[in-house]
Amino acid sequence: MIAILYIVVAVFFGTQLIRLLVPDIRRLYVGISVRQDTLSKIPDALFLYPAGFLIGISTLSFLTYFMAYLMYDFVPKSTHVLLPANGVSMCFLAAIGCICWKKHYSRTHDKIAQEQTIKKLPVFRRKWTEILFLSVVIAAIVVAASFVYFYSFHADGSNVHVGYSVYSDFAPHIALTSSFAEGTNFPTQYPHFASDNIQYHFLFYFLCGNLEALGLPLVWAINLPSILCLVATLCLFGLLAVLLSGRRLSFLLFPILFFFRSSVNIFYQIIDLTKFPNASVSTVLKGIADQTIWYAHSPRDEWGIWAVNVYANQRHLVLGLGLSVILIILFLPHFRRMFLHLSKLQGAKTKCTRFFISREAWLFRQNDPLHPIGSLILACIIVAVMPFFHGSALIAALLILFCMAIFSENRLSYAVVALLAIISASLQSIFFSGSVSSVALFTYHFGFILDLPEKASAGQVLSSFSEIFSYLSSIGFLTFLIPLIIMVGLFIYEIIRKRNIYRPVLIVACLFPLIFAFFFMVSREALANHKFIQITFLFLDVFVAGALANIIILPMRPRQTRFETKDMAHERETPDRPITVAPSVYYPSQIAAAVLSFVLILCLVGTGISEWFVYKNINKGYVELHTDSQMVEWIEENTTNKDVFLTPMWSTNDFFLSGRMAYYGWPYFAWSAGHDTEIRQANYQWLLTGCYGNIDEFRRYCGEQGITYFIASDDYFGVEESNHYYFANFFETYLEPVATFPEINTTIYKIS
Repeated sequence: MIAILYIVVAVFFGTQLIRLLVPDIRRLYVGISVRQDTLSKIPDALFLYPAGFLIGISTLSFLTYFMAYLMYDFVPKSTHVLLPANGVSMCFLAAIGCICWKKHYSRTHDKIAQEQTIKKLPVFRRKWTEILFLSVVIAAIVVAASFVYFYSFHADGSNVHVGYSVYSDFAPHIALTSSFAEGTNFPTQYPHFASDNIQYHFLFYFLCGNLEALGLPLVWAINLPSILCLVATLCLFGLLAVLLSGRRLSFLLFPILFFFRSSVNIFYQIIDLTKFPNASVSTVLKGIADQTIWYAHSPRDEWGIWAVNVYANQRHLVLGLGLSVILIILFLPHFRRMFLHLSKLQGAKTKCTRFFISREAWLFRQNDPLHPIGSLILACIIVAVMPFFHGSALIAALLILFCMAIFSENRLSYAVVALLAIISASLQSIFFSGSVSSVALFTYHFGFILDLPEKASAGQVLSSFSEIFSYLSSIGFLTFLIPLIIMVGLFIYEIIRKRNIYRPVLIVACLFPLIFAFFFMVSREALANHKFIQITFLFLDVFVAGALANIIILPMRPRQTRFETKDMAHERETPDRPITVAPSVYYPSQIAAAVLSFVLILCLVGTGISEWFVYKNINKGYVELHTDSQMVEWIEENTTNKDVFLTPMWSTNDFFLSGRMAYYGWPYFAWSAGHDTEIRQANYQWLLTGCYGNIDEFRRYCGEQGITYFIASDDYFGVEESNHYYFANFFETYLEPVATFPEINTTIYKIS
């Protein structure tokens, strides 16, 4: 199937590009890892293939979109423009991938270069236990991701079931996907708000629509890339957790923290359930298992915006997260190096010189084995294609990189990436939306969704920050509090041990998106900032997973155990020798650590477990779409891709499977994306009255807006009752019915 070939080409291009630009992944690991002996348990493939897939699929989709855009006016209308566009883009990137492979092959078979590249670096030990552990964890992630995505969105024959917890967000997502698969949405418009460009990061749904056009059914076209992106992203987060903690176990713990979020909600929920008459342990557990609404302790908890449901709703978020992790990984070695070399210098003047005005502080090193130019090019490719895959994730990544750049070497590389990201985002915003301000507002707004005074006295400011801290502790609980404790503890520990303090500073950098969320808005809806907080929590979970792994496996040995280390890597630190203690201390400590870690994990995942029951129970109900709808079939066969329909304010409806545009669909989606819904709503209601009975004015205005068809249905609402009978008779009198579907009581009228 061509759709599978498309994914294969994307993976091939992405992996070969990484092999060319980052030829020494072991060196990248060494530049990040806190424990060099852990590297023997991590294969290069753990970065190469997840990152290669994410970079490849985003680059190929980006190129395919613009290729289709350029070809649109030249391809015969009988041929879907995506077919030749895919042929050109796939062949082009496959050729580029082959060139990258050839250059990488030549370089790796140059014995002198190979010796210089891999000299003294730890290699992956191909032990069956290591391979089995990684394979089982990745397989579990695949199973969990498949359940999340297919349970809420699946097909039963020709009927598509969209679960109740996701159908609202899926209304524009399905419409966008179908607008590319069944229509030709070039230049791209928002299907619920025709003729007003698009102000929403839509390229993931272009990818889904493209896969559907290449042969995948709608459900698979959306679910398959969602699963692959989630698996790749969690592998990269898990890899980062292992490198920063030195514990392989954190590769397992991070996905657990991802799927089962931390919050105080579970404790309040249990307290509420115990207040019922004759409450017992069994009734409390049954109450948790049978719940069908999100438990609300903090504002908007009832929307499930922090639950696993958010990833089922916002499929494009995970791809943005994965690309953000790649950016952080590429720059972390430069960040760590600054602290490492400052610790080796004596005197404040020497340290200040190194930090502010040395060559290494601003430029990449000469003959650097990290290949910083290659990493820079790779980062530039990511930020160039990323804005309309997920703009908020790009902003969050840039905020983290900004803080990292302050304390990093090679700062000009950060500046180049940031500048290119701004230029690319600005140009794409102008191209897709007409202006930058239509996509991102960056207006000051204090307090996120909390009702806090924006201008306050000193006492009110302190009170506001106290309320914010309380809110974050509520929605994040240990995910928010543990990293703060880790940050302070790591700083003190590493100062005492005279070790690199890059990890506590990195925790501070990860807080920047969260801080941004409480001071600025990038769209009209303050709640949309929850993605910045979510991204911060995920990066903090990296440290939580590492802390739990270190508690479970205490860094100590019985006194009789002998521990030997060997310097294996360039610019590595003195190995952290485990503390040796008497067996009478060691074994009770291990037992206590196991009990403590079990309690902590239970507290961390309790709310998440509760919310999985909600997710399961809610999505037993669903909205049904029909891929064999006669109305959709008629529209596809008898109308053009550019026809706009005057419809009811439909949210999720068979109509959008046709790939056609509605003049005014459900307004919330368009409003939250930045479109001016107030003016259009007034015009919409005016049109529904037949322009107050003036057929000539009605046809003139419809022609001006590109509206060619009117759909009469029982679903109209929001019009004065006195007008409803009038406008129905008006359309029957003056417009020509071209199709009638009695089974759904719907008639389509041609306007011109």
